[in-house]
Amino acid sequence: MRFRNRLCLSAMAGINNSDFVKRFKVGLAILGGFNADKKANEAAIKSLKRGRREFIFENPIEDIEKEIVSALDSYGRIAVNVRASSIDSYVNVAKICSEYDVILEINAHCRQPEFLEIGAGQSLLFNQEKLLNIVESCSKYCEVSVKIRGGLNIDYSSLSKRLFSSAFILHVDAMIPGGGADYSLIKEISALGNVIGNNSVKDINTARKMVESGAKLVSLARAVIKNERIFDELLEDDILSSPIEVI
Repeated sequence: MRFRNRLCLSAMAGINNSDFVKRFKVGLAILGGFNADKKANEAAIKSLKRGRREFIFENPIEDIEKEIVSALDSYGRIAVNVRASSIDSYVNVAKICSEYDVILEINAHCRQPEFLEIGAGQSLLFNQEKLLNIVESCSKYCEVSVKIRGGLNIDYSSLSKRLFSSAFILHVDAMIPGGGADYSLIKEISALGNVIGNNSVKDINTARKMVESGAKLVSLARAVIKNERIFDELLEDDILSSPIEVI
């Protein structure tokens, strides 16, 4: 799979709709996080009431498809980040992704309590058989990314090896509790398969460090809110602006 450059806009709930992601010249723009079923939407409504930003869809699968279609004229490739309460809901989105040559990103990263309660987000890292079942089931229809969070008490090598049996790429938030990025985690997982490196990327030096640690792509999220020109600034670097074939 070819990407026009090595930059990725990471999903941000309540922010990354099709209009937003089309503003950036990135190799991969990730829609969402979107909520793919009734329970996930109910969790989003609860989270919204706490002041969090969320997307609320009356008809989740139909509305996710509309967002995908609207984003198809983006600069680079498109992925859609999804939270759901059931395997079937993830598969329903995977079927849509297959129609439009879009990557499905399973959200095993969100740590908001409303989503943990329904077995979505980061809770999947502690229910690995369910996560593996989701990824395997969805990979029958489209390429799958899995967004995971670092800094937890799990065996990342073991989990990554199992995920890479079905997943095309792992999107690794190399979080260190208290701040900073764990580049050794990026290196560890990159030795096993394709990685999007995420966390603390704020300039060319930190982005290059992700690539030097083995990441195929480098993602940013909140940094874009602080500085909407950050991707333009990163594209001044020869390596970050170069196309890449990921297989």
